[in-house]
Parts: sequence; structure tokens; C-alpha cells
Amino acid sequence: MKPPIVALLFDVGGTLRFSKPDRDLRLAALTQLKDLISWEGSLDELEAFLASGEENYRRDCRRTLIEASEADLWSQYMLPGHLQDWCVEHAIELNQLWRNRRRRCLFPEVVAVMNRLSKNGYTLGIISNTTSSVEVPALLEENALSASIHEVILSTSFGRRKPHPSLFVKAARSLGLNPQNCAYIGNDPTRDLVGARQAGFGPVYLRRSFSNRQEDIDLEDNPQRAIPGMQPDGWIESLEELLDIFPSCPPNPGFVADKPLYDLAFSTMWGVDQAMPFADTFTAGQKIGFSRFELNHKVSPSLLNAYDHDHFYIATVHEPCPAEAGYDELKSTDIAISSLDDGRRIQALDMVKRSIELAASLGSRSVVIHPGAIVCDKTRDYQLRDLYQAGQRFSPAYQDLLEETITDRQKHIQPHLEMVIQSLQELISFTRGSGVSLGIENRYRYYDIPLPDEMALLLNLCHEEWFGFQYDVGHAQALSLLGFVDHFEWLERFGKRMIGVHLHDVRGLTDHQVPGKGAVDFARIAPYIPIQAQRTLEIGPHATLAEVARGLEVLTASGCIERI
Repeated sequence: MKPPIVALLFDVGGTLRFSKPDRDLRLAALTQLKDLISWEGSLDELEAFLASGEENYRRDCRRTLIEASEADLWSQYMLPGHLQDWCVEHAIELNQLWRNRRRRCLFPEVVAVMNRLSKNGYTLGIISNTTSSVEVPALLEENALSASIHEVILSTSFGRRKPHPSLFVKAARSLGLNPQNCAYIGNDPTRDLVGARQAGFGPVYLRRSFSNRQEDIDLEDNPQRAIPGMQPDGWIESLEELLDIFPSCPPNPGFVADKPLYDLAFSTMWGVDQAMPFADTFTAGQKIGFSRFELNHKVSPSLLNAYDHDHFYIATVHEPCPAEAGYDELKSTDIAISSLDDGRRIQALDMVKRSIELAASLGSRSVVIHPGAIVCDKTRDYQLRDLYQAGQRFSPAYQDLLEETITDRQKHIQPHLEMVIQSLQELISFTRGSGVSLGIENRYRYYDIPLPDEMALLLNLCHEEWFGFQYDVGHAQALSLLGFVDHFEWLERFGKRMIGVHLHDVRGLTDHQVPGKGAVDFARIAPYIPIQAQRTLEIGPHATLAEVARGLEVLTASGCIERI
């Protein structure tokens, strides 16, 4: 039985209201702005200057999902050359003048529908991405809706923006409800659908854009992109349709014991080899607090079709996915973007491209890329690991073999590295504009690509924010223990380029362990992880769900992840 829905929460721009160009409003607002800041240029120059600052801000906030206050917006982005204290003092006034260049109007049915839903017993609320702390309260007051709206979460006041699930969870808890008893009505799949699904909301309905049918009307914050692989519970043309979907409010179930929710993805590495059906991985993960998931390189086409795409958000895809062949098989046959055989390299390249296309179709934020490996005799690497496990890490035999291994790798790396560079150049062109980030992962084996200097070369291929470093904690730990690369060299050199992080522990040299089961110092790692990095727990199938839950508490206590 589905949980009863007793609360309806709404987006604002594009859902409750739209905006229209207005020449007179624009002229009046820009004139007042010009006088207020003593601008010496023309109105057009002023508008272009402020629009550039706003675009820089929007680029940053979409990447980090951090929403600035009006004070920070205007002092740091819009008027960085003005006195900071003055900008802070006048920020709300400046912001409203800037926003008042357009006429904002409620859709005609909004007031009647909201009053009817409230009369039918539903608790109503708002969750909105906005740079204004005053517009929505004024809108509700002007339209006599303040008494009907029981909770208002505005990103500029909250500090986060959709699709971060914390806004949705906060709204539900403030209403004294569990997220599954709340429905969300918005218009943007990437913000509204993804955010509500991560928070565990009930049904999500999206209002269709109609701006292409009325040239004089714009939605305030147009949908960034569709998610063909993830659909809402329904699409509506008008809010009046909600009266049929939600005719009367069932009894309020009240607030049950609060379950944890973590700002973290769960890799399907854990689920693909479980006895339970693959689809149950997602239900189990959600129950212990994961807000999203990563599809790993063991997910076959049949497994990909086995789970509910519409209700579990895939934040990251680890190529090759879907996997037409086993990962070990691909490695043994040198089907990699580092291959010196162009046919095999192109085959691997096509697999990565399919992973990127899958990520785009699911609304995922990033794809994890393995850049391949050197083809040569790798027995030295295995011998070193055997010596390490035998306690011979600092023996003369170990040191001699370590130096031999380093020298041998240097002899073979260059042609493979050139193939990786060529492959990544193709992938960068293929990915640009897709909305998907690419993360180049540090690897577990010494003959794998890249080492730190090679990572620097690869990252220099593209300095756009969506191309960067995928930090794997266990891989860095293993190579550090073996004496090849200090763990923290990766973080010192590439932490600011971090797209995502794979979190797991290492016992001896065995990685993909539950945090707390090995020797990784997560508290030391935590300060290096930027706020926008996609965090994923990547552990093997041996762990029980109870152990996983304890591992989440270890990561939370260390500061590596946040409990929402």
C-alpha cells in the first residue's frame, strides 16, 4: 500500500507564476540601479555588466548547489568592485530592482486551486530556488495565500538549492511529516524531480512548459534539460488537474521515527553479486539512508532494465555501463582507451560514449572513467603485493623490486599515454554541452593509468568545470602502502579539480571494505573533498546492510559525508 499523501509542496517559477518582458519596467529598474550605484555608462552597458556577474554566479551555484544570500550575491558576484559593506547593506534593494526588469504574474488558476486544496484538507508548502528572500512572501500576502501555505523553503535563505534533497527533507520535517507523505509539483526534471526523488518524496507532478507557444511569456527559470530515462508520476498542463489527482486529504499519519538520509550515493558494486534481485539493491539502499545511486561497470543491459528508473536517482555512471562484457574480460583483451590497437581503442571509446549517453538520459551528474593500462609483463606488481602481505615491505628485496617496477613502467608508458590523450580529446568533444561531468579516476594497480604526473597532463586537456579528477580513496591508499605514490599527493595536487569521490576502506591491501573496517584516515581526507564533489560509497558484496549502516556513521563522524 502506498503511503497516504497529506501535503502538497510547490515550486514557484514556471509552476505557480511566469514572467513577461516589460519595456517600461526594465527602463525604470535599470535607471534606479544606475542612480543607486552611480554607474557612469549606459543602461545597456549596466545590464550587460550585471548579467555577466549573474551568469558567473549561476554557473557556480548549479555546480555546487549552494545558493548565496542577496548580500553575498551582490558583494561577490554582481558588484565585486563596489564597497562590500555598502553592497551588503543595500543587497535586497539592489536585487529587487534587478529582478523587477520583468513582470511576474501568477498563472490565472493558482489562487482558486490552492484555496480549494487547502479546504480539502491538504497541508500546502513551497520549495523554491530563488535569489530573493522577499518576493515569495510578498506574492503570498498580495494574493491572500499566506494563511494557506504552512511552510516556505527559499534557497537563498536556506543556503542550498534544488535538486539538493535537504530542502525537501527540511520542508517535510517542518510540517511534522515523513517525506513519503508529501507530493511535489514543479516544472523542471533536473531540479524538481531529481530533488524530490532523492529526498524520498511521494508522487511528483511536473507542469509542462508552454513558453514555446506564447512568445511574450517566459518561465522564470527554464528547465535545464529533460531526463528521458526518468519520468515523473505525471505531467499536467494546469494546476486545476491537481483537484482530480488529489480530491480529498486522507487522515494524517503523523511523524514516524525519523530515518537517516545521507548526501551520498550507493554504488551497485554491492548489489550486482547479491543473492537478492538486483532491483532490491535500490530499495535496501534507500531504507538505510542513501539518497542516490551509482551504476557500476558490472551492470549488464538486463540488470539495467531491472530496476525502477523513475523512482531511484542515478547520480553517477561508472563506465563501461551497460556492460556488454565483464570488466576482467575487457582488461585481458586490452579493450581500453589506452590500447595501441586502434580497433580495440575505438571499441572501448564507444563503450564510454554509451555510458555518457546513459548518464545524460538518466539526468546523472557524472561519469567515472578508467583510462586503461599499460600492456606488458606485470608480474613485478603482483610480486610486490605478495611481499607486502608477507610483511616484507621494508626488506632489501622489496626495495630492489620496487625500483625495478618503477623503471619498467617508465619504459612502456609513453605510447599508451598518447592513446589516452587522443581518446580523452574525443570524449571531451563528445561530452561538451551534455550536462554530464567526466571524472578521471586514480587506479589500484601500478601499471594502470594514470599516475599523478600523467593525471596532470590529462586534466590539462580541458579546464572546464565538468572535466576533472575522480578520487578513489582505496586505490590511493593501496598505492601509498606499496610505496609508489603518497596518498595525499593526489589530494594536494588535484583536490580542487575533484568531480567525485569513491569512499571505501582498505584492510591490508584489500580495498572496497566498509569504512571503519580498515586503516584509512577518513578524518584527514575530509577537508580535501570539495562541497560539489559527488560522494559514493563503493564497497564489495560481502558487507551486510547492518555493517554498511555503521560505515555511514563512520563517514559522517569523519566529516566525509553529511547526514541530511
